[in-house]
Amino acid sequence: MKLTVPHMGLLSMAYTKVLREHGVQMHPPPRPTKKTLNLGVRHSPEYACLPFKINLGNMIEALEEGVDSILMPGGYGPCRFGYYGVIQAEILKGLGYRFQMARTDNPDSLSDMIKTIKDISDIETKWDAYRVFYLILIRMAAFDKLEALYFKTKPREINNGETDRAFREGLKIIEDATSYTSLLRAWLKVKRIFRDVKTDKRARPLRIGILGEIFVVIEPFANMDVERRLARMGVEVVRGVWLSDWLNDRFRFKPFRPNQNKMAKKWAYPYLRYPSGGESIESVGKTIKFYKEGIDGVIHIMPFTCMPELVASTILHRISSDLNYPVLSLTFDEHVSEANLQTRLEAFVDLLERRRKKGGL
Repeated sequence: MKLTVPHMGLLSMAYTKVLREHGVQMHPPPRPTKKTLNLGVRHSPEYACLPFKINLGNMIEALEEGVDSILMPGGYGPCRFGYYGVIQAEILKGLGYRFQMARTDNPDSLSDMIKTIKDISDIETKWDAYRVFYLILIRMAAFDKLEALYFKTKPREINNGETDRAFREGLKIIEDATSYTSLLRAWLKVKRIFRDVKTDKRARPLRIGILGEIFVVIEPFANMDVERRLARMGVEVVRGVWLSDWLNDRFRFKPFRPNQNKMAKKWAYPYLRYPSGGESIESVGKTIKFYKEGIDGVIHIMPFTCMPELVASTILHRISSDLNYPVLSLTFDEHVSEANLQTRLEAFVDLLERRRKKGGL
């Protein structure tokens, strides 16, 4: 079995080397490009959202490279994500591809995830499967912490490009750590590398919260690298949605980390009393949280036609008006241009800088 999983931020780096050590022929697809998106758009229903199209394009590229098995999460609920795997499998079969589609039909079930890992690997015992799965989760958390460290350091760096080099080195160090002890040593080494980056201790950059649908938030190709665009403009990005937190809310591998979804429900009240699917409750709740924490503004990003985030976007306009708090909504699909995105980001940053000079009014 030659297995692939569509890209989603740094997720593939968290599991690829670990699963290869347990007999899985992992073959991640190429990083998403315009070619990937064009393939997905060509073969997707018109109403499908951007993540669906990018995933499908990734699958086609991997199948063209000789992959014979695809792993795709599934599930149920108001978000259409739960049906991706089923529909994508039918599209690919209609195109003439021959493959197996493995799905984790209940991504909230730990036993379902463990069964999937055992089925695709040479792991024999349930205990070993748990150990491997939790190692993957811890690696994902390490990659998230690395990105957070990058976002905090980049706008304060003195020598241009030094933070980017530290980030690339950190990625390699964490990726090569395939045991719990080596991962701990790797993280300590990463922290030392970032401590060596020369920063302006007196710098007080703008801080912008990034919220929205999780795939578009954490996959740079899907959002045209909006976070690093802001970082290069001297802005500290404060991401409100992390894959490791999403996984921890379900599997509690970081037991002392509060459940982000439950906390968001408290923060969102009374603007949104019940979740409307996807990350809608976190988009609303964490916008209010960011406001109370003094974050200068929020950028809410979502794929076109995403119903849960459309609900959140409508509420965020009201929050922005009630609290006099800047919120920029960005919708992404295959028609968005880089020039338009860059212009809107620059205008938003300029607005926040002028507000700061006027004392936040």
